Amino acid sequence: MYPIGRVNDIFEKTYPFAWLGILAEAAPSWEELIYANHENGFALFSMRSPKITRLYLQCRPDEDLSKWSDDRVWENLEKRLSFPGDKAIQRGKILQKSVTTMRSFVVEPMRYGRLFLAGDAAHVVPPTGAKGMNLAVGDVWLLAQALATFYAKGHTDLLESYSDRCLRRVWKAQRFSWWMTSLLHRFDQNDAFEYRRQLAELDYLTTSRAAATVLAENYVGLPWHS
Repeated sequence: MYPIGRVNDIFEKTYPFAWLGILAEAAPSWEELIYANHENGFALFSMRSPKITRLYLQCRPDEDLSKWSDDRVWENLEKRLSFPGDKAIQRGKILQKSVTTMRSFVVEPMRYGRLFLAGDAAHVVPPTGAKGMNLAVGDVWLLAQALATFYAKGHTDLLESYSDRCLRRVWKAQRFSWWMTSLLHRFDQNDAFEYRRQLAELDYLTTSRAAATVLAENYVGLPWHS
């Protein structure tokens, strides 16, 4: 086992934008989760229940919520989530507003002596890839196996390999979350070329079965033994 006091390595990346999130008392506008890359910034539509929706807008990390009236929020959502067809976003009473900063974080190894780390204590991903809970559940599943084996048989091999087994999957999820974030958000330093490149990649993603398969495999979640 690692001796108590071993120094952990920390890997961290901070993104130059955040999400302005709202919880609204509004019926879902669409049946699908929708990610949007718009020239004014990223937007996301998701449903919580037949009467509640959760929506996000790309904003600055230091965004002043007092400057975002309900009308301004809905106007931006309507603009960034405007698509051909009859359906349009449904407005409703906004129940909550908040700003979520974006960062990637990993600590290696995922333990400190006899203290084992799991979930957000060991790694954080930007929410674009929807991997936070998925990774945490995977950590707990592997750690539970290791602890059960240790207390039932006295074997320490699964405890010894816990961090390495988790991190292999964690870094794959970090790669996917970074890719989704880079694909869908506007970066201040990006020029017109980068924006057109994003659109070309989205076009490829939505017209190539191979690319769509890769997205689906990663979005659903990689196996815990990968």
